[in-house]
Amino acid sequence: MLAIDQSATMISGVWAGDNVSRRAMAGNWLDLPVARASFDAIIGDGCLSAVDSKAARGLLFGEIARVLQPGRWAAIRVFARPETADDLCGIEALTLAGGVENFHALKWRIAMACTADDCDSSVDVQAIRATFDRLFQDREVLAARTGWSMASINTIDVYAGSETRYSFATLAMLVDEANAWFDQVRVVPSGSYPLAERCPLLVFGSAKL
Repeated sequence: MLAIDQSATMISGVWAGDNVSRRAMAGNWLDLPVARASFDAIIGDGCLSAVDSKAARGLLFGEIARVLQPGRWAAIRVFARPETADDLCGIEALTLAGGVENFHALKWRIAMACTADDCDSSVDVQAIRATFDRLFQDREVLAARTGWSMASINTIDVYAGSETRYSFATLAMLVDEANAWFDQVRVVPSGSYPLAERCPLLVFGSAKL
């Protein structure tokens, strides 16, 4: 197994270490440092949201098509915004009523509600934090109402000053974009955890190269 992440710091922080069956390397997903048709399977978690535009998602699909062996499959867990955007006031009310299971589910609900309704479907992470702060101005009250720890809630502050942008396309958009590169595309449920209905697996193969 080869794991690729653009951040050497991230790799050093989470990787268990190379051995005969696994290794990690720093690299750009949009320009993978590997040869054509060199992998018999590719998996990813949220990587289609870690890029910030339809064009970038297309580059990622193209790189997967390039390095995947013929007849093999890729599977990516996607973070897909709903066709009808959540209302921010509704998110606030649902949270305070105990209807949001954990802080990270709240963060992704806010992120998807703030996502631009265009082909890029992008959002600035600073906007996610600013919207959270506007909805929940007293974090201690939020912690008391939900039972969430302040440590969990304060993870939103990693977005402060960041220039990162994510994208949260709808599932229909992602399927359509995958179909431009692959002959076989299907959607598979990923479980029953919080927001799982927005995070299915996009499974695809038979590249159109």
